[in-house]
Parts: sequence; structure tokens; C-alpha cells
Amino acid sequence: MKKKITLLSCLFLLLFTFAEFSHSQTGSLEKIVVSKGATALEVTIILSGYTYHRNFEIANPGRLVIDFIDITRIKAPRSTRIRDFGIVSIRTGRFKANIARVVFDFIEAITPYKLEPNPRGVTVTFWKEKPPQIEKERIIPERIEIEPKGATCDIKVMPAKANPNDPITVDMSGSQNSKSMTVDVFNSDGVKIATQELTPDSPKWETKFDQPGEYVFRGKAFNLKQKPSENPCEAKIYINYPPVAILVCSPLKDDIGKPITLNASDSTDPDGDVVKVDFALVDSSGNLIDRFTDTEKPFTWRRAFGQAGTFAATALATDDFGAVSEPASAQFQVNPKKVSKFRFNIDLGGMAARTDDTFAGFAIGRIGLVYEIVPGSLDFTLSGGGGYASSNLPSMFSFGMFDTVFDFHMGGAFLGLGWGITTKYKEAKAATYGEAVAHLGVDFSQKFSIYVEGRGPVSKLTHQHYRLTLGIRFKL
Repeated sequence: MKKKITLLSCLFLLLFTFAEFSHSQTGSLEKIVVSKGATALEVTIILSGYTYHRNFEIANPGRLVIDFIDITRIKAPRSTRIRDFGIVSIRTGRFKANIARVVFDFIEAITPYKLEPNPRGVTVTFWKEKPPQIEKERIIPERIEIEPKGATCDIKVMPAKANPNDPITVDMSGSQNSKSMTVDVFNSDGVKIATQELTPDSPKWETKFDQPGEYVFRGKAFNLKQKPSENPCEAKIYINYPPVAILVCSPLKDDIGKPITLNASDSTDPDGDVVKVDFALVDSSGNLIDRFTDTEKPFTWRRAFGQAGTFAATALATDDFGAVSEPASAQFQVNPKKVSKFRFNIDLGGMAARTDDTFAGFAIGRIGLVYEIVPGSLDFTLSGGGGYASSNLPSMFSFGMFDTVFDFHMGGAFLGLGWGITTKYKEAKAATYGEAVAHLGVDFSQKFSIYVEGRGPVSKLTHQHYRLTLGIRFKL
């Protein structure tokens, strides 16, 4: 029975102590009572859950400051006017979350006073003149050192991806309870390449990098006692690799009027795609002749020259993040010998044709005289030849044809439009008639092409004749 009574007594004592502790942790400044006499002014500050206080003085004008620790609420008025004993007013307010502050504002210097604790708070007595000295026991106030809060580090680095020498901003303004901060920068090999010290008043730093790759920023925040933060504090950025331009000139030497092809299709980007190539041409004196931008693969520029000389071409590649390569260059020679605008070509191919009452296959051949109106861009061709029947028709079932066609060259392709005449078929009823002619082809070189040709009558005939040819062309 005695053991049970003892156990209950201990539990009750623990509960009472905990209640007292909780109460003290959530104390409040209840009120301020002012009592004025002829020679003294007494101010009693009443608190609930009073623990301990600290006080200090400020000059010019005089102020007496009293901080009450672990006081979380203030019920007393924010300001009480006195206008006596040199005191203007008494102010209350919260200095920190758990510290209530009482401030006595004086007109000039602080009036003589005495500060004494009472069971529920503190009593401050003021005199108009200094009171007589009363010998009493000297009380040394206990010095309480409050441990500063630990620092929390926060770091932001922007942008997350950039080109070489673009500005990079490091921001540590989100760090908490910090007196100072540092940030270390590591390259992609893990080598520390920079350290920067920051403060809450100057928490940002701008830098830049001329080498591509990944960079890691590791930060630390330090509190009032220079104790470093312990939370993870790291950010990464990536500096974009610029593309590499590759330029090939073909041929390296040719005559006036013949096109030169500048090819940058082999340009590469280590961490993306090449989306644009800018070409430029200069003469032997360095004067700019022409520019061209290609935004579609393959990145080529085909151009003819009207004057002889040595020329230099440059190519700048741009990747999908906007980085620009170093220039790639190539030189070529244009010979002064003028090229004749007249050439010959030979066409050979197979034709599918509709005859009077059936479809038939023919082998065709033509020889033409070509005049280059604009070398490399526009040709006029006058040609003639014939078609010969396949084995399923009589051997004499054939015809002749004559064409005048304009061919428009666009890069590596060409389109032809013109007029033609086809003689009547042997052993066929149809007479000679005129036709519309169209070509669509590809130039594989300056001397070899493949094309598709369509022909159809433009006059009303009893039996319509349409023909489609797949042919090859040799330029001499």
C-alpha cells in the first residue's frame, strides 16, 4: 500500500512540474500598473509564467529596455503615456517569438531608478533626484546565454542550361538563420574551380564559364557561432557544347559559269542537332561577295561565278540551343576560260504509250542541242529522235518526235516545260499532232541526270495518245 501511495505522489509531482513548465513556456505580459507619488514613480510589470529578464540602457535620448524571456503573449497596452519624472511613455512589444520587450522612453537622460523582481514580475521605481544610498547585499544577476538557431542552407542557380560565357546567377537568399554563406564550384571532373563567400545582405553572385560540360554548386550557411548548416545544399547546371562546322567545296577548280557546291552537311553537334548553316563568300581581297543561310538538311549552297579568281567560303553552324560554331573555311579557284553556252545531250529511256486501241512499250532515243540561258539555272533544249516498238507489236510500228523544252534547275533538281511534235505511227490511223511536254528530274552531276517525262496531245483527236517516259540524260 505504501509503495502505491509513493508512486502516486511521484506521478502527481511530475504532472505538477510539467504543468508549471508548460505554463512558463507560454507566459504572457498581463498588465503594467503605474503609481505616482510626490517624489517617486513606481511601475509594476505583472506577468503570468514569469521566468527571468534582462535589461539595458540606450542613450540620446535615454531609453530603459527590459526583455522578459519565454513570454509569448502581450495583453498590456502597446503604449502608456506618463509625461512625468522625465518619462515620456512606456511601450510594449515583441522582440522575438518568445521575448516580450518593455521600453521606457525619456525626454533626455534616464531618470534615477531601481529595478526589483517581485513574485509576479518586476517593479521599477523612479526618483526626480538620486535616492540616498542604502547599503544592501549586492545581487549579481545570472547571465543566461541563448544558443543561436542552426543555419539552413538554400541555393538556386539559373539558368539550368546555358551557352559558353552566358551569365550564370547563384542565389542563396533563401538560407535561414545565417550570418554568412559560401559556395564551392566543381567541374565535370569533380575538381573545385571556384569558391565564393556571400552574406544575407549580398546573397547573389554572377559568374560564367567558357568550357562546356556539367558544373556542380555546393553551398554552406553559417549561424552566429559559425556553425555550418547540415542540410543538403547543391545545384547543377549544364554548359552547352557548341556545334562543329565542316565545309567541303566541290570542285576545287572550275570554269566561269559552272556552279561550285559548298557542302556543310557533315557539320555535327555533340549534345544536340545542327539546325542552321550560314555561308559567306569573299574574294582574294577579303571583300564580301555573297551570303546564304540554309535551315534544312542537307546544308548546301550551289553557285556559279561570273568572274575568275580565288575565292574563300566560310560556314557557321548553329545548334538547337543557339550555340554557334567556330567558322569552317575552304578555298576554290574559278578559271578565266569562258565556257561555251552550247552543249549537246543524249536521252535514252523506256516509254509506255497508248496507241489507237491498246497500250504499248517503246524504247526511245533523242539527241539535243542545249543553250544555257543562265548557267546552272535555266536551259533551252532543241532535240529530236524516235520511238521503236517492243516485240509485241510489228517491228515497223514506230514514230518520230521533236521537242523544244525549257529546263529550270533548282539545286539538284530540275523541271522542264515545252512543246513537241510526234509523227503518226506506222500502221496506225492517227496523224502527226502537237503535244505538251513536261520533265521532272534530278541532276546527279553536271553530266548525268535521271528524269520522268510526260507527253500528251493538245489538239482534239479521234484517238488520244498519252505517253510516260523514264529516261537518263548524258550532257556532253
